Amino acid sequence: MKKFFNKVKTEVTFKKAGEGHKLTEDTRTKAVQPRTATERAHPSQGAQQAGAAALARLEQKDQSKNKRTSSALKAAARAEAAEREASSNSNSTQVKSAEPEVHDCAPVLSVSGVRFICPLSGQSVPKDGLEAHKRECIVTYLIDTPVKMSVTMIQSLNKGREKVQVCVDTLKKYLDNIIANPTEEKYRKIRLSNKAFQDRVASMEGHEEFLQAVGFTLKELPHQDSVETFWVLGEDKCEDLDSVKVSVDILTTTEPLRFKVDRMMQVLQPTEQVSAFHLPDAFYNLTTEEIKREQQQRTDAVQKSFQLRTKAMRERDEQQNLRRYNFTLIRVRFPDNVMLQGVFRAQEKLSSLVEFVRDALISDWLPFILSSATGQRLEEDEVSFAELGLVPAAVVNFTWDPSIMADIAAQQGAAANNQYLKPELL
Repeated sequence: MKKFFNKVKTEVTFKKAGEGHKLTEDTRTKAVQPRTATERAHPSQGAQQAGAAALARLEQKDQSKNKRTSSALKAAARAEAAEREASSNSNSTQVKSAEPEVHDCAPVLSVSGVRFICPLSGQSVPKDGLEAHKRECIVTYLIDTPVKMSVTMIQSLNKGREKVQVCVDTLKKYLDNIIANPTEEKYRKIRLSNKAFQDRVASMEGHEEFLQAVGFTLKELPHQDSVETFWVLGEDKCEDLDSVKVSVDILTTTEPLRFKVDRMMQVLQPTEQVSAFHLPDAFYNLTTEEIKREQQQRTDAVQKSFQLRTKAMRERDEQQNLRRYNFTLIRVRFPDNVMLQGVFRAQEKLSSLVEFVRDALISDWLPFILSSATGQRLEEDEVSFAELGLVPAAVVNFTWDPSIMADIAAQQGAAANNQYLKPELL
C-alpha cells in the first residue's frame, strides 16, 4: 500500500513539471508555434439588432446601478457620521463616568454644629467664628468700661494661662508700687525696653489698652545719655489713688470670657429617624495636637501594660480617656415618645441636664427620674456625661417620680400630668 501511494505521488509530481524532453535534446532551438487565427463570420442584421438591444439594456442597468450606488454611498456616509457621533458621545460618557459621581446622599445632621452663647452680647456664635466674635465684642465694650475690658482682653485673647498670670502679676506690681509710693517719680515710669517688661508684659495683647485705661501715656524721656520711650502715669492720677486701687481690684478679679454651649433645644416628634444620630465633626474630630497626644497615649499604654500599676494610676488613666470627646448630644425621651434634644459639654455634670429638662416642663415643680437606655437610673448629679458614658450622643428616658404621681393620681385622677413639655416648645 505504501508503494502504491509513493507511485501516485511521483506521477503527480512529474505531471506538474510539464512536458518532458530528452536530456540530449536542445530545448533552446524549439520555437513556440503561433496559433492560427480563425476568421470570424460577420453577424447578420438580426443578430446586430439583438446585440444593440442587449447593449442598451446593459447601459440602463449600469446607470440605475450607479444611481443606487450613489444613494447607497450617501446613506453609508450618513450612517458613518451617525456612528462617529455616537462613538464620540460614548467616549465622552466614559470619560465622565471615569470621574466619581458626587451625590448629596449624606444624612441630615441631628444638629448643625456646636454653637456658643456670648456672655457679653448674648448672641449665639458658631464655633469657627468664636475668636473673631470675642475680639469684636471686647473692642466694642472697651469704650464704655476700658479698665474692665482691657483686662478681659488680656485674659481672653492670649494663650497660655501661666504667661497671662505672669503679665497680670507684673502689672499689679507696677500699680502696687505707685500706691505705696505716690510721690516717687521712678515708680510712675515704665521703660519699654526694660527686659522684665518685654518678657512678661509687652507680648501680651491688651496690655497697652490697660495702661492707657489706668492713665499711662507714652513719652520720650532721656535715659543714660539717650532718649527712650516710657509709659508714664501723670501726677494728677497719683492724687486719686482710689481709682488706681479699683484698677488693681479689676485686674486681679477679672476672669476670661466663658462662652456657654448653646443648647440649641429642639423638640422631636416620634418618627422612625428620631432614634438615629448624625453628628457633625465638631463632636469628635481631633486636632493635630490631639492626634499626636492620643498617639503618645497609646504608646504609653503599651509600655504601661508591661508594668504593675496601682489603683490610683489606673484611675488617672481612666480620667484621661474620658476627655476624648468635647461635646455630647442628649435626647430625652418622654412617655409619649416625644424627644427633647440639647447639646452639652462632655465634662458638664448631670445636674445641667436635670436643669435643662426642668426648664422645659409644664409642671417644673414635680420630681422626675432620668434613666439610661438600659434602664439604669441616673442619680449622681455631680458626675459628668463622659463618666456616665453618655458621649458623644445618648438617649435618656424620662418618667415622673412614681411615688409622687401615685398621690397626685389619687387626687386628680389617672389622667393627671399626661402633658410634659411647655406648649410653646411643641
